[in-house]
Amino acid sequence: MITKILIPTDFSEVANNALQYAIQLAKKTHASIHVLYVKNIPIMDNSFPNNVYQSYLMEVEEFTKKSFEDLTIKYLKNAELAFETHTAFGFIQDEIQNFSEKKNIDLIVLGTTGASGMQEILIGSNAASVAASSAIPVLIIPPTSRFEEIIHMVYATDYNEPEFPAISRLAYFANLYDADVSVLHIKSDYDEFFDAEHNFFSRNKDADEFKKWQIIKLPKGESIIESINTFITNNHSNMIVMAKHNRNFFDRLFHRSLSKKMAYHTKIPLLVLNK
Repeated sequence: MITKILIPTDFSEVANNALQYAIQLAKKTHASIHVLYVKNIPIMDNSFPNNVYQSYLMEVEEFTKKSFEDLTIKYLKNAELAFETHTAFGFIQDEIQNFSEKKNIDLIVLGTTGASGMQEILIGSNAASVAASSAIPVLIIPPTSRFEEIIHMVYATDYNEPEFPAISRLAYFANLYDADVSVLHIKSDYDEFFDAEHNFFSRNKDADEFKKWQIIKLPKGESIIESINTFITNNHSNMIVMAKHNRNFFDRLFHRSLSKKMAYHTKIPLLVLNK
C-alpha cells in the first residue's frame, strides 16, 4: 500500500512534470505528497571571503523559499491532497535515502533530467544511483511523459528467483488501474543457469490475481534493450517495470537507457522494484 510519496525536486520543468505525475498517483492511492529539495552547498576554504559565502547562502535560501511558494500555488494547493515540503543539505542520493527511511516513504518519484545553473541538482544523473540503492520502489518519469491511466504494463524479467517480493508490489500497481501485465522474457545465454520454463509465473498463472497477466517469451536475437523497445512500441505499453536484483541485468536495462536517449522505454515511466 502506498501512503507516502516522495518527490525530489530541483524546481525544473522535468521535476515539475514528475510532481504532476505523482500528484495524480497520490489521488489514486490517497497518499500524502512529500517534496524534497536538497541544497548543494559548496565547501569553501578559509581563503574564501566570508561575506561572499554568506551572501551565497542567503541567495540559496531566497531561491528555495520562492520556488516552494511557486510550486505550492501552481501544483499543490489545489490538488486536495495532504502535502509537505522539505529541505536538506548534502548529496541528493544520500539525502533521498535518509529522508525515505526517516519518513517511511513508500514510493519515490523522480524526473530524469535536472535544471541548469543554480538549480542544477542533476536529478537525471542521480536517478540511476537512487534506483540502484533504494530499498523501496522508484518510479522514473521521462521528460516527455505525461500522466495517463495505466492500461498495459510490461514486466521485463530474466526469471532469476526469487520473484515474489517484486511481484507483490507489481500486482499492487496493476490492480490500482486494472491494468494488463505482460511478463516479458527475452531468451539469452543466462537461461542455461536456471529453469526459465518453470518460473514463478508459469507456476501461478491460474491464480486470481494474475488473470490479466500474460507470459511473453521472445527468442534471442537483437539486443535485450531493442527487443523490449520493440515490444513496448508494438503493444502501446505505458509503463515498464523491472526488479533490480542482478547488477549486470540492471545495468543492461537501466543505465544504458539513460545514456541512450533514443531508447524507447525512456519515453514511458519506468518502475524499479527491489527483489
